Amino acid sequence: MNVRSARRRPALLAAGLAALTCLVAACGAGPSTEPGAAPSIGLSTYYTGNNWRKEMVSSFQSGATDAQKTGIIGKYSVADSNGSVPQQAAQIQSMIIQGYRAILVEAASPTALNGSIQKACDAGITVVAFDSLVTADCAYKVATDYVKYGELETEYVAQRLGGKGNILMVRGIPGNSVDNDVYAGVQNVLKKYPDMKLVSEVYGQFTESVAQQQVAGVLPSLPKIDAVLTEGNDGGGAMQAFRQANVNPLPLVVMGNTGQDLQVWQKVAQQVPGYTTMSVSSYPSMSTVAMWVAVNVLAGKPVPKLVYAPVLTIPEQNRDAWAGHLGYGEVANKVLSQEDSQRFIDASASGNPLHVDSPLPEAAQ
Repeated sequence: MNVRSARRRPALLAAGLAALTCLVAACGAGPSTEPGAAPSIGLSTYYTGNNWRKEMVSSFQSGATDAQKTGIIGKYSVADSNGSVPQQAAQIQSMIIQGYRAILVEAASPTALNGSIQKACDAGITVVAFDSLVTADCAYKVATDYVKYGELETEYVAQRLGGKGNILMVRGIPGNSVDNDVYAGVQNVLKKYPDMKLVSEVYGQFTESVAQQQVAGVLPSLPKIDAVLTEGNDGGGAMQAFRQANVNPLPLVVMGNTGQDLQVWQKVAQQVPGYTTMSVSSYPSMSTVAMWVAVNVLAGKPVPKLVYAPVLTIPEQNRDAWAGHLGYGEVANKVLSQEDSQRFIDASASGNPLHVDSPLPEAAQ
């Protein structure tokens, strides 16, 4: 698989942020509805307030620009609802009116957008929900198996703790499908280890600064914490809360693939000999997989209704390579190509989806 250099990320991030300033008609006056015209694709996201989602937009912007240059797609746009379900529903409705051929949706709610999505489907528009999914039957879905994500990190912690200890969990956003699924996976594994107790939960909103604030707020009332489970983009913030509170020994904190996470992990490992952990998060560029799913559907190619994109894990041996590759505010990622996306589509269609990927960054290969 091709891995784009992280040195392109500042340019991609700038392009993605520029796209956010245009509600629907970015990159042109509007989509073409002429027969035979390259299909227009709109992306509606509910939130861009953390590094993962900024990288997600940048990845889509990069992949769509490349596809546009080769005539595979026409106009494209990005719309951010700033966490508002009604605003996201209005954005989808606007895309329907403007004649978009496909709409990609990172949903604010699993159910609240179903009416708008059904209207799009009824209008002959291909809808692909990704990452934060919807329950609308007509939508195609691109998902990381977040239940397995929760199981993966919890099983890792259980093995490290010998099946005993107090656990703090930093969750995402209440009601979000990602948070619901990761939490379900955590609970699946905890049932196997009755001596591992989930003693507290906070909502970090998938954001380092919020996670740090929320963990710091509950620490004085907690018993000794042996490990912290996270949901991505929040491990470094959680660790910083423990460090600033002078907690000793530091707990095992599962990291979330940001440059900050990995740099904090490095510092702790230097100060505490033998400190080890892991890092895991989903690919921000699953937005490009959603785009290629839409392109395939519009071209009449067979695509399963549910396509899985793997999580990106960073084990101990890959930590320094990624830490040296990422800026403080960047997220481990690669712009998943058409070939990558087809591999995920084919694997999902075969009933053997790819759930875990552990690549090195390009510079270390």
